[in-house]
Amino acid sequence: MVSSERVFVDVLKLLHIDFRGAVVSAGVEAGKPLVDEKTLSQILLYLPQLYELNQSLLQELEERMAHWEEERERIADVIMRKGPYLKMYSAYIKEFDRITLLLDECCRKFPPFAAVVRDFEMSPRCANLALKHHLLKPVQRIPQYRLLLTDYLKNLTPESADYKDTQAALAMVSEVADHANDSMKQGDNFEKLMQIQYSLTGHHEIVQPGRVFLKEGTLMKLSRKVMQPRVFYLMNDTLLYTTPQQGGTYKLNNMLSLAGMKVSKPSQEAYQNELIIVSVERSFILSASSASERDEWLLAISRAIDDYTRKRISFTHTCGGAGGDGGDGSGDGGSGQMDTFQRSESQLGHKAPIWIPDSRVTMCMICTCDFTLTWRRHHCRACGKIICQGCSYHRYPLKYRKDRPERVCDQCYASLGKRDETVLLGRSPPSQSRSPGGALSSVLHSITPSPGRKLKRVPAALQQVAGTEGSSMSGYLQRSKDNRKPWRRLWFVVKDKVLYTYAASEDVVAMESQPLLGFTVQGPTARDCSFQLFHKTTLFRAFRTEDSATALRWAEAIKAATVLETGDPLSPPF
Repeated sequence: MVSSERVFVDVLKLLHIDFRGAVVSAGVEAGKPLVDEKTLSQILLYLPQLYELNQSLLQELEERMAHWEEERERIADVIMRKGPYLKMYSAYIKEFDRITLLLDECCRKFPPFAAVVRDFEMSPRCANLALKHHLLKPVQRIPQYRLLLTDYLKNLTPESADYKDTQAALAMVSEVADHANDSMKQGDNFEKLMQIQYSLTGHHEIVQPGRVFLKEGTLMKLSRKVMQPRVFYLMNDTLLYTTPQQGGTYKLNNMLSLAGMKVSKPSQEAYQNELIIVSVERSFILSASSASERDEWLLAISRAIDDYTRKRISFTHTCGGAGGDGGDGSGDGGSGQMDTFQRSESQLGHKAPIWIPDSRVTMCMICTCDFTLTWRRHHCRACGKIICQGCSYHRYPLKYRKDRPERVCDQCYASLGKRDETVLLGRSPPSQSRSPGGALSSVLHSITPSPGRKLKRVPAALQQVAGTEGSSMSGYLQRSKDNRKPWRRLWFVVKDKVLYTYAASEDVVAMESQPLLGFTVQGPTARDCSFQLFHKTTLFRAFRTEDSATALRWAEAIKAATVLETGDPLSPPF
């Protein structure tokens, strides 16, 4: 213990006195300081105090060893007296990463300083070791104390005069070591945040007090038309999503606060690798490489949101702000009479909606007109639906867009206007908040088709299903009149003994509806994952999927719908 303490004190002298002296002397020769005194003191932070502490400790240990028998062969009480001051090591360890980063930064900014550092490292006094190697010694010293005291205790008997003091000293040093380990973990977190901050183009303050890095990875973000790779960083208070750039850097697209964020899986089985993120600023759909990776992200984000929400609620209660904004809709428990539609309508315009991808819709989701090269599709900025220009005539100020007027569909325009008028207790919203013409033009517009609008008559039977809620099976299948004709990929829903066929998954009106009672199913075959639907002995349609397991589930779902069992509701009339 004494010999190792001598070596350690010499390292502290090397840093605090010798290195500082080398920098100051070089500055005197150059006629000006290589770095200012404040910066140099930050690089050598806590080293003067540690040098004084350990120099005193070494002196007492050497005196005790010189009078070993006179002092009844005791040494642990010396460690005990210095115990309260050992906590300085935790402070040094906590700042270690910042100290080394500051040293690197000064070497980059000030070439004369970097030259002094290189010369000092190559000197015999430094033993040709890097300066960071010596700066690391105080980080390692407390664990060394614990190992030395543990070995010393093993060589003592319970009757020894130093046994109880050694146990107490070991407990005290272990406590400091555990606290230092926690500080080192915080240091690792700081280093990771700094690494992320340096990898982003532009000036972004990623390092914040209390911010903790949790998870990173690449996910595919579903835009209007294609899937695009994005790198995500999950913190304990925010979710960063970035775009990879050349040279290993990243462009920061957005920092999404976890306040009010929702994360969920899609209800449709066909999109099993996808993840839905809804936040105040942006909402979107992500796709992972596998269902297990998707579940890992879902769990990590959900836990981060829960922890963040609990901390905000605790902080609000501590500050006496009952209610506040600590929740993100968690007050649903007090609104049991409010149905789901009303709750979602109350949030309309306050959070960014998820834009439905273009590939999942072939018709306007309000008037059902088909899109063409001239009759284009648009997104409602309030609900995210795809609508035609005739159904998105209005603009309305949305809260998540900082009250800027944005394109909204007729349904959202009516809902937003009605809600805001209710909130304002009879006072009309400001004139600039609505598009010209007011409520009367909205009514006239809703009953008068815009020029070029292609309305179509939709049989009631094709409007029986809206979404997949209550269905026994839904998803994409390839369909053909028989196994030799061309295959077409379509979206199918089995509900109430009826097979509904859609051109795309988000279409609001089916192309066809076929009652399944009286039909029979043959297959699937393991060779091509296909099965057939027969009416009596005539082949009605052939279907196939990408794997045999999915084909089997579809065949069983359709087969169950072909039989009317006791208690089953009759199929809807056609």
